[in-house]
Amino acid sequence: MILVIGAGVAGLTAVQHLAAAGEPVTLVTAGRFGTDGIAAGNTALAQGGIAGAVGPDDSPELHMTDTIAAGAGLVDRRAARVLATDGAHRLNALLNDGFAADRDTNGHLELGMEAAHSTARVLHAGEDSSGAALSAFMTSRVQQLINAGAVGLIEQAHLTALCVADGAICGIAYETPSGRQRLNADAVVLATGGYAGLYSTTSSSAAVTGDGLLAAARAGAVVADLEFVQFHPTVLPTTGELISEAVRGTGAVLRDPNGERFMDQVHPGAELAPRDVVSRASTELMRRFATEHIWLDATVIETHFGAGTLATRFPTLTQRLAAQGIDWSRHYVPVAPAAHYCMGGVATDTFGRSSVPGLFAAGEVASTGVHGANRLASNSLLEGLVFGARTALAAQQYRGTGVWATESPFRKFIDAPSAMRAQRSGPRGANGDAHQLTQLRKLVGAHLGIPRDAASLQRLQSQLNTVQHPLRELVSLMASAALSRTESRGGHWRTDYPEADSRQAARSAWRLDTTQQTPHDAFKMTRGKEKVEHVNA
Repeated sequence: MILVIGAGVAGLTAVQHLAAAGEPVTLVTAGRFGTDGIAAGNTALAQGGIAGAVGPDDSPELHMTDTIAAGAGLVDRRAARVLATDGAHRLNALLNDGFAADRDTNGHLELGMEAAHSTARVLHAGEDSSGAALSAFMTSRVQQLINAGAVGLIEQAHLTALCVADGAICGIAYETPSGRQRLNADAVVLATGGYAGLYSTTSSSAAVTGDGLLAAARAGAVVADLEFVQFHPTVLPTTGELISEAVRGTGAVLRDPNGERFMDQVHPGAELAPRDVVSRASTELMRRFATEHIWLDATVIETHFGAGTLATRFPTLTQRLAAQGIDWSRHYVPVAPAAHYCMGGVATDTFGRSSVPGLFAAGEVASTGVHGANRLASNSLLEGLVFGARTALAAQQYRGTGVWATESPFRKFIDAPSAMRAQRSGPRGANGDAHQLTQLRKLVGAHLGIPRDAASLQRLQSQLNTVQHPLRELVSLMASAALSRTESRGGHWRTDYPEADSRQAARSAWRLDTTQQTPHDAFKMTRGKEKVEHVNA
């Protein structure tokens, strides 16, 4: 049996492809599958849409070029080519399957422009509810497979460990409301998302805190690029509500506290510069003015396109802002950068294979190198579609042959990872203590935000001793990675090393030091001797 952990776009894509191939597959989700399952993750929160070379003036080559340019010198070109080339095919397949993308009156796709793209290539559905539309579409398809008995389902299951036998993954340990459970598997596909939920100020779901990534590290998997966290430039500071990149793509501009536009003085792309550039400039401006926000001016859209444009193009945002007492057709919107997406994760090849046999990862939990140091806007949903499908194919092959054959460039990358020690936290529980998690988030926000320096990162490592929460181990890994990269690049800005260093233009690979590993860190199991739980099917 193959277990898929996570019900976002990557996990649901993998499940569909495995079921289509006739593989025995079980979906494991932290929430109730369906409405609750959608709300628990990040796929449904995505507003901007899905990038892909499906327009008449676009090509996979151009999409790949933009992806590489946005990644600040660290993008794996092979992974970027896979994303752009397979991505066009996946998007067309999605449309052919009946996904209701937005179209004009002539039936042509309405493709939007976003930051760092050289052409309009972002497909939308439901205007600014693209992620929710995709999540609902895919959830419905998988629900049909569950109802037909083609896919098993375990709900309200919190992953606590990956089980290892003879150096290979052989199952999982998890907790449900009824207690601790273990389940054997031939292979495990992690699709558990990133770790931006570790920040107190984030556009991410608070539930997405890197549990899958930490479980993989504890099981011996090489992890990569944990220092790179993307901060979205335009988030409501009071609620964490994301203001889509598409708003700036339509013409909105950023203004300082005096009402003056500033991004046109920072970068040729102005408001549509790469996200790391816009977020850094906004943070510097906020520091200089001693303010907690800047202004997003969307009134210029109404001036240019006519009254009612914002309500038509961005109905969900218009309603949510109105609930906060903001009429953005007439007034500026207060915004500030917030943690949004993690480029780091479980190191994998372009088929989702990790350094540990039997363990696959896809989506934000994985680090293929496709995003480098800074993800290109709207490549995340596409990533789930592309690598979820490729991971399913590789998992199917592994289950059939038992052969673990990773790609050569990946083997070279993980050949000599640095050893990394981390703060131990005791046995993992389903949630840990809520107060301790709040304290951990405060530390992460204070020391692993946009500006970083050695002194602050060292204070973080010291202060982690005062927090007793399982996830402090992951934060310790992030801090160690950030300390080791003594330069500024993409989603990693060191004020004590403010420039990029060409000698460090390489991705980082790490393996958790397990020489003092205690039993809770990675369950050791004997293959075939554990009770297998009956699953809903």
